[in-house]
Amino acid sequence: MNLSTRIMTICILVATAALALGYGLNRQPIGVLVFVALGLLWLVGQRYALRAFAGLGMLGFTGGALLGTLYGVQSGWMLVGITAALVAWDLHHFIQHMRVSEQAETTPEDAGERADIEGRTDAEARVLEHLHLRRLAIVSGLGLLLGTLALTVRLTLSFGIIVALGLVAIYGLSRLVHYLRQESD
Repeated sequence: MNLSTRIMTICILVATAALALGYGLNRQPIGVLVFVALGLLWLVGQRYALRAFAGLGMLGFTGGALLGTLYGVQSGWMLVGITAALVAWDLHHFIQHMRVSEQAETTPEDAGERADIEGRTDAEARVLEHLHLRRLAIVSGLGLLLGTLALTVRLTLSFGIIVALGLVAIYGLSRLVHYLRQESD
């Protein structure tokens, strides 16, 4: 869990810096202060394992990114900030889930068996963590790539083509979810 915790902290800092910098470049100092304070609160909540702070941080960053688009803040900063916040939020919930599952496991009375089980569950937890981090990196990387493409490429499409592309996207996402469920089993 140490790697996930470090990555979560880095993502909170990246989200804070991206949104604060975006607002700062748009000459809105109150937005900068709000995001610095929100990022610091999220880090404090992470430090003391306060569950509600991740949800509130994600809500604050999402609302700030939405307001940033309305106030004319460059969309690239908003995309990076919201993606980093989403990764931090996901990792927070992953870490909490792993802690709960570790506490729920019962250990036998024999100390030798307990050490064997703890070593095995530690290795299993590391494997799960690496699998989760790999999937999260793929999804967030694709999200950033597709978001960047959406922000930079301008196309004029007819309604029929848009509907067809939407159906293809829905089918592709359903296949991806099905594949990921099979991989996790």
